Amino acid sequence: MIEEIAQVIDIKGNNMILQAQRQSACGSCAANKGCGTSVLSKVVGRKFTRFQADNSINASVGDTVVVAIPEDAMLKGSLVMYLVPILGMIVISLLADYVLDPALQYRDFVIAVTAFVGLVFGALVARRYFASRSSAHLFTPVVLRKIIT
Repeated sequence: MIEEIAQVIDIKGNNMILQAQRQSACGSCAANKGCGTSVLSKVVGRKFTRFQADNSINASVGDTVVVAIPEDAMLKGSLVMYLVPILGMIVISLLADYVLDPALQYRDFVIAVTAFVGLVFGALVARRYFASRSSAHLFTPVVLRKIIT
């Protein structure tokens, strides 16, 4: 399980709305001072992610909790999030390349536009997969415990 610390910002029925600060690997990387990502994260500032989880530990607003998600869910989610749009882009652009007449004046431009359409289509397919009921339980974070301060 991959664990993260989050703060309860709202309670809605049996669910709680949590807020977690996005973590960067820059603090532990050896190239910290010479890395462009480190500089960019300092410019952009702190970012927070909001998400929902079952209130199985009877937490209240302001509590700090530990949430977790299974490693295989993270792996499957990453594959769907990155591979499906890229595969959509490649497949649709190859299909356009096959169908279009080689003598077409703006053929390369049309193929580039269809590649972008394939990328957007793949992203929509990935989004629909994450929104489906069959995958919802896999990607829902589980609250493990409250942190007493």
